[in-house]
Amino acid sequence: MVASEGKKVRVRIAPSPTGFAHVGTAYAALFNYAFAKNKGGKFIIRLEDTDVKRHVKDAEQAIYDGLAWLGFSWDEGPDKGGEYAPYKQSERLEIYKEKAKELLEKGKAYEEDGAIRFKNPGDDVGWKDIVRGDINFPGGEVTDFVIMKSDGFPTYNFAVVIDDLLMKITHVIRGEEHISNTPRQLALYKALNEKAPEFAHLPTLRNKERKKLSKRKDPVDLRIYQKEGYLPEALVNFLCLLGWSHPKEKEIFSLSEFVKSFSLERVRKAGPIFDKDKLDWINGEYLRKLDDSELVDKIWEFYNGKYSKGEIAKIVPLIKERIKTFSELETLAGFFFEEQKVDKELFGKGYKEHIDKAVETLEKVDEWSKENIDKMLLANVKKNNFKTGNFFMDLRIAITGKKFTPPINDSIVILGKEETLKRLKKYNK
Repeated sequence: MVASEGKKVRVRIAPSPTGFAHVGTAYAALFNYAFAKNKGGKFIIRLEDTDVKRHVKDAEQAIYDGLAWLGFSWDEGPDKGGEYAPYKQSERLEIYKEKAKELLEKGKAYEEDGAIRFKNPGDDVGWKDIVRGDINFPGGEVTDFVIMKSDGFPTYNFAVVIDDLLMKITHVIRGEEHISNTPRQLALYKALNEKAPEFAHLPTLRNKERKKLSKRKDPVDLRIYQKEGYLPEALVNFLCLLGWSHPKEKEIFSLSEFVKSFSLERVRKAGPIFDKDKLDWINGEYLRKLDDSELVDKIWEFYNGKYSKGEIAKIVPLIKERIKTFSELETLAGFFFEEQKVDKELFGKGYKEHIDKAVETLEKVDEWSKENIDKMLLANVKKNNFKTGNFFMDLRIAITGKKFTPPINDSIVILGKEETLKRLKKYNK
């Protein structure tokens, strides 16, 4: 029998406030959140903050802000309180001391050099993992281990058991790196004569080299995705697909649809690859689903009003099929807002003649419209026997500074006659 039988589902994540909000924390939070909401249960945040040396100021708020940005709401936590408060380990030290004393009195722990060690009974330990099936460890692999350090702080394996027990956690859904901790924790539950929760160990997120995501080498800080202009719902959609597949094999779906379809049994064992190219594709799909006006508003907000909504509104139809993140506005269309430095090596042979004839033609355009510009420039190409592609590429480079941009004639219309001619005349002499 397990603790979850006949009880309302209660799950938790227990991050350490040792830095920024990590995508791994978001991933674990997503699967815990989905499981809880699918079962009508509770999702809880608990902070493991007893490692004082690694504690980083503002890290706690970064965790809350990151998870809230992704759309995860929690039912209990240090910032919200709840029936089983406090939700910070640093505020629960007396509780751990009492439980350690209980094990001492039962003869299941002993003191050594100011610390308290758990006395391993040497029994074989096993459990049925919801994701991985039967897992077993021989008793000899669980040696005596410290549960309370000499400084009065609990070790991880002891604190997590006491917290999960007293907070009535029914399912522990966490990363596979904790599999090796589980035998010690199960031994503690048995020594305390308590039922253990069910366990589900999620696969570890890996980079393209199939190595565990690194804080130093990989983009794991959630703030990166906010600063680069990803939609939170797109990042969540991407995380959903890491180690889990939609029953209908869909790749684009909402968080609410994920919750409705979620089951731990569909989680795969193999470590999923955190492929940023796939994330870019998903985010682009989300951007294209937005109405133009909504996309304009979001880009304007992303740049804190740096560009006017009117300017952005003119540009959006030209870049909507290509843009993958809000930050790409300046990459794809920065030339609209500021003249770009041109590398003359990009021009083709005879570029001066191309630009000279373009200037001559565009100066004659009275009604500055796409139709007129198209007609007159193409007539110019034909009259001078220019190669169409080479002609328009030289115009593109002179006006934008790049070989790859939105359609050049559409861009010329937006820039206006005066600005277009000013830029072209720098290169026709």
